Amino acid sequence: MKIALAQINPTIGAFWQNSQKILAFTEKAQKKGAELVIFPELSLCGYPPRDLLTRKDFRKAVEDTLIYLKKNLPKDITVVLGAPRSKDGAKNLPVENQAIVITNGEEVVSYGKNLLPPYDIFDEPRYFKPSYQTACFLLKGISIGLSICEDIWPLPGFLDFDYAFDPLEGLAGRIEILITITASPYFVGKVDIRKKLLASQAKRLGAYIFYVNQVGAHDHLLFDGQSLIVSPEGKIVGEAKDFEEDLILFDFSAKKAIKHPISESKTASLLKSLVFGVREYFRKTGFKGALIGLSGGIDSSVTAVIATKALGPENVIGVLMPSPYTSQESNEDAKKLAANLGIKTLTIPISQTFETLRQEIAKSLGRKTKGLTQENLQARIRGNILMALANEFNYLVLNTGNKSELAVGYCTLYGDTCGALSVLGDVLKNDVYALAREVNREKEIIPARVLKKPPSAELRPDQKDEDDLPPYRILDPIIKGFVEEGKSVRELISQGYPKKIVKEVLKRLRIEEYKRWQLPPTLKVSPRAFGYGWRYPITHKFFFEE
Repeated sequence: MKIALAQINPTIGAFWQNSQKILAFTEKAQKKGAELVIFPELSLCGYPPRDLLTRKDFRKAVEDTLIYLKKNLPKDITVVLGAPRSKDGAKNLPVENQAIVITNGEEVVSYGKNLLPPYDIFDEPRYFKPSYQTACFLLKGISIGLSICEDIWPLPGFLDFDYAFDPLEGLAGRIEILITITASPYFVGKVDIRKKLLASQAKRLGAYIFYVNQVGAHDHLLFDGQSLIVSPEGKIVGEAKDFEEDLILFDFSAKKAIKHPISESKTASLLKSLVFGVREYFRKTGFKGALIGLSGGIDSSVTAVIATKALGPENVIGVLMPSPYTSQESNEDAKKLAANLGIKTLTIPISQTFETLRQEIAKSLGRKTKGLTQENLQARIRGNILMALANEFNYLVLNTGNKSELAVGYCTLYGDTCGALSVLGDVLKNDVYALAREVNREKEIIPARVLKKPPSAELRPDQKDEDDLPPYRILDPIIKGFVEEGKSVRELISQGYPKKIVKEVLKRLRIEEYKRWQLPPTLKVSPRAFGYGWRYPITHKFFFEE
């Protein structure tokens, strides 16, 4: 028997489009000789649908589409797909997150997801109920079990969350294949964790695991695909592409599959994920073009490269907005980058506007404004210009801030925080430099000087980031340790980071929470990103730094 893993990119709520994709991949799999084809979690409606599930018309569309597919799927091939449903036909929430097995227009068996994650970006108990069941079926004499995403994770060392039970317990020796349909969000290095997990589960069950992951991006979440086939010995015998739709086949008789190429390194994977996330955001929102404030610095340079790779140079405009403090070198670097990328630029100096506003505010106050007021005024003028151009061209502004800055509030609300999407908001500063080196690996696209000069906001004479921040080589691991790894102030100090700097960083992180509540959606590429999965209150009195 040949089994196909159909790694598709559904769009949330695009029922007709998703159903046609399921039909097309099923037909393609059948032509290649497959007798079983497996699609990802919630492939019918896209994952995560969130509060769309609260709408009765949305839930009715799920049922209508399922009826349509049962009538139109090819005969003589078994299809496993994912959909939100209620077995008893109830019209209200919660529903089950189901894996549904269809053969010749009939539903053979269905399985409801048991473990519903309530942590990080997940909020599944809000919509779904656990099924408290296992489900198996026979196909061509082969015993096959069903599971969905989180159901395979509760092994020691893989989760920091304790569930009441293990849905796979008792399946060892009873099945030859475990099908796992999933929509597993990406972060750098996650595929390695998945491979270790699946190897452990395959050995434990004594069965093959067919792990089919969604590919795509929805808002801030990225789904990398990289679907896997794992042997009972824990060997990876099949692997699909990363960040692309794919179809891989496994000949169960010959025990042969295929491994498609994936990103060669973690930095290459990160770059590919960000390009993919931007492309998907624009494709699924219907916008065509992006605006980026080009400063000649590392963050805007890397963002411009990502946007150009994602959308094409004809759909990206770089906006240079020099102030009295912008160096000649920064202007030259921004122009050189734009020329290397082949993108159009607009130059709108802000010196005159800045001076006029500064004088008008000083006149009203009866005194000169403070230095920080003047610095932020420049950033907000630039934000206004970018948003005005967004209206003019019907483009979206891409935010260029990085995670290091956002953690400590080194950003200006309604200035450099504006935008429709934050591209680097989950990328630490040192990783931004790694991305730039990856971009320049074959030829220089980002001017070499951008990578060498000290980072600066250029909002006052001779300004350097390290005038206001600890060195990034110290700042970044403190942020990573606290935000992504959950370390305390004492643990960070015990690792050798200076006590004064640790406390300063964590204090700034705490008091700048109000800014992060107002940031654009941020592409998630780490285990813990600011945004939907970071739900800290603003007004709390739990002092991180003590």
